[in-house]
Amino acid sequence: MSWLLKALPYVIAVALFGAWTGLTYHIATKASGDAVRLEWQAERANNARAAVDAFTRTLDAQWQMTESLAARDAAHAKEIERVQGEKALLKRQLSTGAVRVSVPVRTTTCPAGGNAGAAAAGQPAEARAELDPAFAAAVAGITGEGDEAIYDLNACIDRYNEVRDRINALTRHGGTTSAQSP
Repeated sequence: MSWLLKALPYVIAVALFGAWTGLTYHIATKASGDAVRLEWQAERANNARAAVDAFTRTLDAQWQMTESLAARDAAHAKEIERVQGEKALLKRQLSTGAVRVSVPVRTTTCPAGGNAGAAAAGQPAEARAELDPAFAAAVAGITGEGDEAIYDLNACIDRYNEVRDRINALTRHGGTTSAQSP
């Protein structure tokens, strides 16, 4: 048994060395895993921060676009109201005879004798025919509706262009280049 007593300190030293090495390995792998986990969490936090920033930019752009389009719509409504007022005034003036409308006409026959209203410098006077007030008011109504349609179309085109420009600016700011203007 003496050899066992002599070997006992060596066996205890080897056991302690093995336990110490195992513990060190376990702590090192746990620390390595914790470092990877911390790195992953930091990356997730950065991605979440970037997503929140992009969402905030999008909401700000949407709010600005909403305000801008509301102002544009108010200006458009004011313009349509002005055009409708002018159209109603013209229609009233035409129907009452305060404003008269005449159109040039061709004469197929030569006027007999001299023309009392002949223009200066030897040019013949232009023959004109006056429109019936009701017909003139109807023509003015048609042209007024055409004007309103043109204002509406221009407002629609302006809204489209503004939205397209803002979206393109937002996507360029966000780093993507897939959106291109037509």
